Amino acid sequence: TLTNTLLGREKMKTAQVRETDSRGRHTTTSRVLIPLPQGGCLIDTPGMRELKLVGEEDLADKVFEDIEALAEHCRFRDCAHLNEPGCAVQAALEAGELDEARWAHYVKLRDERDAAATTLAARRQEARQAPKGARPRPGGKDKYGRR
Repeated sequence: TLTNTLLGREKMKTAQVRETDSRGRHTTTSRVLIPLPQGGCLIDTPGMRELKLVGEEDLADKVFEDIEALAEHCRFRDCAHLNEPGCAVQAALEAGELDEARWAHYVKLRDERDAAATTLAARRQEARQAPKGARPRPGGKDKYGRR
């Protein structure tokens, strides 16, 4: 498994690959956080395809302070740092002062954050527009106390 390869030892249980479709079988049944010897952590979450950041809207600003500092020198306050004239971030990229891989990570995190915020706003709007009886009740129970 990827986990065992990253750890350099057999920690996680593995199973044979299915002959019918050459895909692996799921063997883990619980969530686990695994510290890696080279630094960082691996999260094994069986059944979950992805994890998203929620409630950390300013995370990109904290992690990428260098890019945020450059952005303060852009000509336009609402600069998207793509192709606007007077963009300090694009100038730093062109001059080799900002690593392109770091910039790509910043853009990816920013786009994921924006997409999550849009999805959350849409869900809240749908909940507000739903008829009162169709709205989920606190605790997940109906008006008679049933789930």
